[in-house]
Amino acid sequence: MRKVDDFMTSHRLLILSCSQTKRSQPEALPALERYDGPAFRVVRRFLREQPDPSLDIYILSGKFGLISSNQLIPDYDHKMSQARALELNSSIVTHLEATLKVHDYQRLLICVTKKYFKALESYHQVIPISVNVILATGTLGRKLSVLRQWLYGDSLQVLAPVINEQPTDKIHFKGVELNLSDVNFSEVARQALAQGKGKPYNYQTWYILVDNQKISPKWLVSQLTGFPVSSFHSQAARRLLLQLGIPVYCDL
Repeated sequence: MRKVDDFMTSHRLLILSCSQTKRSQPEALPALERYDGPAFRVVRRFLREQPDPSLDIYILSGKFGLISSNQLIPDYDHKMSQARALELNSSIVTHLEATLKVHDYQRLLICVTKKYFKALESYHQVIPISVNVILATGTLGRKLSVLRQWLYGDSLQVLAPVINEQPTDKIHFKGVELNLSDVNFSEVARQALAQGKGKPYNYQTWYILVDNQKISPKWLVSQLTGFPVSSFHSQAARRLLLQLGIPVYCDL
């Protein structure tokens, strides 16, 4: 396991979505100071307590696109719409790709709302395999919890596999008995990835590894069983994979 000192000195990249709450000073302010939502308060407090020159912060803005936290911006009111997110997508992903070449980033946290995430679609295509990516999703409380842990490094279990249960051939899932004894799980995943099925990279903190790629456990379970990802919980997916002897990993 990596030491906290190593964690704090590796280059990290944080992407936040802008907030409707803003400081109203008439003069231009750095973006990190202008936006005043809960996530920005958490980040500013962290930087006061533990200044971290290895941390780069970028912000998704409906008006400005992907901007550095240091960029000076005015007070404004411009909400992100789905159409605007789609309009910005190409330029934002291109900007992200260029940003990732500035430093040899080891860790990336994306902490944005669903509406803003639309502007990041296909982001995984420009992320090097070596970068440890976490998506903070769910409720606001869940996102803030992930953000705090990621910033402070409170709980590091980098590539620490969950202890596997005893593998078994026949298992029950959603009331159906499945016989997966002859299934090559890696080949199923590779074929589905090649065919572009579903959203394999849409995971939060738990993932599996397929050819050194981090893949959503729910996505793989959906490919194995035919059930849509919306029909079962993440915990059920992890339990199924563990029963099959497939390691599940956690970044936090």
